[in-house]
Amino acid sequence: MKRKNDAVPEAMVQRWSRPPLSCRFCRAKKLRCDRTQPCANCVLRKVPCEYTGQGPSDTSDELRGAHLSGNQPTAATVSTQQPAPTIPSTYSQTTIALHPNDISSRVTRLEEAVFDRIHVPRDPPSIATATQGSNNTNQSLITRGAQGSSNGCVTPLTLLPLASAQRRIADLHDYMRDTNSLSRCLPPWTQARQLLDHFNVVIQPTFGVFHIPSTRDLLEETYRGILEGEEPSPTVLVLFFSIFAGAVLVATPELLQLLNATQAEAKAAFTAYVRLAICILDNPIQSVPPSTIALEAISALARVLFHADWYSHKAQALRVDAICMARSMQIHRLDTVQRREERKRSGYNAIEVEVQRRAWWHLVSSDWISAFSQSPQEGTYLIHPKHMKVNHPSNIDDEFLTPTGPEHSFPLSVPTSMSVFIFRIHYAELCREIIDTLGTTLLESDQPDYETLLEIDGKFHTFIQSLPLFLRNDPASIQKSQDITQQRPYLAWQRTVAHLSFHVRLCRLHRPYHREGLTNPKFAYSRLTCIRSAQTVLDLRHSLEDTGVLSGFNPSDYSLVMNHVFFAAMVLATDVSMNPTAPGADTRKQEVLDVIHVLEKSQNVSASLMEAIRKNTQTLLSILQDAQRELQQQGRSPKENDIGSVPSGSGGTKSSAAPSQPRSVGVDENMTNVASGHLPFTASMHGSSHEDEDPMWSGARRNSWGQLWSDLFNVAPEMDALQWDLLLNDSDLPLQSNFY
Repeated sequence: MKRKNDAVPEAMVQRWSRPPLSCRFCRAKKLRCDRTQPCANCVLRKVPCEYTGQGPSDTSDELRGAHLSGNQPTAATVSTQQPAPTIPSTYSQTTIALHPNDISSRVTRLEEAVFDRIHVPRDPPSIATATQGSNNTNQSLITRGAQGSSNGCVTPLTLLPLASAQRRIADLHDYMRDTNSLSRCLPPWTQARQLLDHFNVVIQPTFGVFHIPSTRDLLEETYRGILEGEEPSPTVLVLFFSIFAGAVLVATPELLQLLNATQAEAKAAFTAYVRLAICILDNPIQSVPPSTIALEAISALARVLFHADWYSHKAQALRVDAICMARSMQIHRLDTVQRREERKRSGYNAIEVEVQRRAWWHLVSSDWISAFSQSPQEGTYLIHPKHMKVNHPSNIDDEFLTPTGPEHSFPLSVPTSMSVFIFRIHYAELCREIIDTLGTTLLESDQPDYETLLEIDGKFHTFIQSLPLFLRNDPASIQKSQDITQQRPYLAWQRTVAHLSFHVRLCRLHRPYHREGLTNPKFAYSRLTCIRSAQTVLDLRHSLEDTGVLSGFNPSDYSLVMNHVFFAAMVLATDVSMNPTAPGADTRKQEVLDVIHVLEKSQNVSASLMEAIRKNTQTLLSILQDAQRELQQQGRSPKENDIGSVPSGSGGTKSSAAPSQPRSVGVDENMTNVASGHLPFTASMHGSSHEDEDPMWSGARRNSWGQLWSDLFNVAPEMDALQWDLLLNDSDLPLQSNFY
């Protein structure tokens, strides 16, 4: 019997007529469709993307061909050929700028939805307790939680199994497993090559773990796989997101021009790349398995985040993760007799073994150097030298290292791309010896025995003298090694940064005896070494501007360099204040004020530098206010028009007081804002429109940090020992070990 249509239930007819959400191709191939027009699967396979009731899409070829075809246009050309906004954001992006609807934003919203504010349906009024007035808010949260109800901001344990909460968790679960979605945030092929090249210039010389030819091959293989519809592994994604983040963090104007991007877009891309890499590494659903590439990726991300001062806490955690992964891979036993014999029997990839050595020694040297730096882990290290058996990496350029070729190494006197990496290991071993020698002195914050200090000082100078000619910093060695540095410009930069680290630590070693060296001849050498090393740091900072140009390096872009400069400036400023009549004191005052000017303009590159400036400003303000109160108590209160007067340069303007009286201190109401945590106003912080007017010395900005130091130079001789100690302690800020 023929069925009648009216016998079919109406609800069933509606379900049959409901159009499928996935496109026809994804349904036919049983693929997960992202439900865009066209979807990513159709784009990768270059097939028409059709939905029920629609015709085929003609935009697939445009979407991918413009970026990943064999004949790729330049970044500037690609940027003018952007597809329609409806195309998925990743492959249609032609610059590294990420829009609010990108993958990073979506992950953030999912994380917040699941972990921060899980909204579930409100409870019936009969269960929920109504709150009246803001005074009852906390009691209401307690009452609702005890009764098992939700107020929309928190979710009691008994309500977590509800469908709405589980649905959000499931959404995050599915999204985190979808590497195809994450891979869409990779830049176009041309830009990826440019970013890797830039990383090789600005980060790799002080990182040294990557075998660059192999990394380039992996990049090409990954993008070819994407063209063929393959999904890159999470490990590879972390590696390249870390590389791209490092490249855009220190993007030069030349790179931005190649990418057709602005500095703001580069910063946004850095944040996105970092969050994507961390998101993959922290994914509890699909963890990154231990491998050589994973170890490279985590080490690179930690290195990049050490450059980004505001991520330093995460960088420390990543470094520990890398150490744990390396141990799980038994890399700390890489060159035991048993492992060497095993490699001979079964064969091995010489490049992979060498990269494992580089990764391990990078972690070890960073651990030991951090132990002798002004950082939270000072005085401690994680890796004991007797608990490992790993040879030093070979002193060889990457081009001469092949998977099947025999391992060999040049003498250390021969410059290679690994020369500084190997001497960094020797420097780390020296730092570990110093920590073992000082013992509990660092933990107890006591001054080291002076004879022990002189012994350590001798080791420092012996190490510096042992450096090869092209890494020495004296004028004669620099002159003799000019031919080498012209062939390898990165060596000049590496040499300068290395000596920057040497002299900061040497200065800090002698600083406990700096003030005593003024009055006690026994400690005069320590004061002289402090001044000499601090001055060397400032000179090296100037030379970095010259050597950095050749390597695409801007010292002001690196928080570590500016932190070192801050330390040296504080040592010199304190010394010239304690001894204002010494020969050349006026010249040194002006030099210190000039450096302070530079630091004020660069304070936004480093959170620790900004905090150190704020702390030092508070100390200066307190000292100057005490000096002014003392003048008032002595009946020598300055005239009203002298309050807040601005000294110029190092000498300042003359007060109308008698010559025998000390100059009045310029403290106004604006300065007191510093005591409550507000940084002094400078043009660098708020974009002053008076570009021709020096923001440091203008009367309208007399509450600047530099002006406070200028005022201090006039009252310094009357400061007591406690105030000097406060100033010296202000030079302490975390140095970390970004470079060395």
